[in-house]
Amino acid sequence: MEHSGWLVIFDCDGVLVDSERLNVRTWTGMMRDAGVDFTEQDAVETFVGRAYQDNRVTLTELTGAVPDPEWEKAWRAEFARSQEELEAIAGADEAVEAIRELGHEVCVASGSLLAAIGTKLDRTGLAGLFPEETRFSAEQVEHGKPAPDVFLLAAERMGFAAERCVVVEDSRAGLEAALAARMPVVGYASDMTPTGWLEGADAVVDAMEDLPSVISRLTGWG
Repeated sequence: MEHSGWLVIFDCDGVLVDSERLNVRTWTGMMRDAGVDFTEQDAVETFVGRAYQDNRVTLTELTGAVPDPEWEKAWRAEFARSQEELEAIAGADEAVEAIRELGHEVCVASGSLLAAIGTKLDRTGLAGLFPEETRFSAEQVEHGKPAPDVFLLAAERMGFAAERCVVVEDSRAGLEAALAARMPVVGYASDMTPTGWLEGADAVVDAMEDLPSVISRLTGWG
């Protein structure tokens, strides 16, 4: 199937929904409860942008033991509870709609589970912009970010060559995944973004209202 526009692939956490600060708070509490001296900055550097199954391996390495199932279950429930406070990234809905009006298609490719992606989009009012068939998760591929697998899956399922895709990411792992997929990448820098994380991106924005014009410039379209 031929497409006249491009595919814009959005990360979910920290790009569409403001979940990373909630996750960081929970990861920090989880690690401290496990007896590890851990700050919120440590949580950003260690866990943000990666799939939970990969973070679970890191958790085991940092604590020196496989997590007790009941302890882990309780903290997984805390992750879920924290999402009740979830809000959309300011201007994300308008940016997505503007990009679609330019003639591009959009999808989500995330380290979150598919069910979690759906819940987050529903809770923030973004679900209508991303139907179920446009949502892709690390659970569908062998390797999560920083491997390119989930971005390549999204491109394949949406019917686009990698060179006709642009990724929007906020994390170092996501940026590396996009670069490994040989896709142009726009970095979204929030107040949580560590210095240097988005180095290597084709462009960086710190407000979603600027994203459509940057996409137009990178694609030469619209």
